[in-house]
Amino acid sequence: MKKTILISVFVAINMISLGQVFNTGQTLKPKTFSVGIEPAVLINGSNEFMLFLHGGYGLTKGIDVGITAGVLGPENYFGANVEFVLSKNISLAGGAHSFGSFGLDGTLNLTFGLAKGVRLITGLDTDINFPDGGDAQFLLWIPAGVDIGLRKNMSFILEAEIGLTDPAYNLIGGGVVFYF
Repeated sequence: MKKTILISVFVAINMISLGQVFNTGQTLKPKTFSVGIEPAVLINGSNEFMLFLHGGYGLTKGIDVGITAGVLGPENYFGANVEFVLSKNISLAGGAHSFGSFGLDGTLNLTFGLAKGVRLITGLDTDINFPDGGDAQFLLWIPAGVDIGLRKNMSFILEAEIGLTDPAYNLIGGGVVFYF
C-alpha cells in the first residue's frame, strides 16, 4: 500500500511537473559513492555543448541522492535529487535544479538487461520550470540509453533525451561512471 501511494504521488508530480538523467532504474548500495563525467549536446536550435559532472551516494537500501553540475553551456546547471527503488529495475526520483530558472524534477527510471553487463535505460523525465516574470513551463522527455559495464566499478552510459513538449530540447550525451 505504501509503495502504491508513493508511486501515485510521483506519477502525479511527473504528470504536472531540464531533464538530464544519466541514471538507471537501480539505486546505489548503502555507503557507496558514484562519480561520473558526461559530455553532451543540447539540440535546441543552436546545438550547444555542455559538460555534466554527476555524483551520487547510497543512503540506505533502496534510497540514494544525486547531484549534477553542468558547465560550458549556455547557462550553468546545478541539480539534486533523491531516488527511491520500487523494484529491482524501477525507480522514482524527485528533486530540483537551477538552469536559467528554478525547476522541480521528477523521473521514472526503467532498466532492462540485454546481455551480461549491458542494460537498456528508459522511462519518463519531467520538469516544471519557473522562469522569472513568466508562467510555469512543463517539460517532458523520454530518456533512452544504454549502460555498459566496462569493469566491476566502472560503466559507460550513452543516453538520448527526446523532448516531447515545448520548450523541451533534445539531448545526446555519453560518459563514464565510477563506483566506490
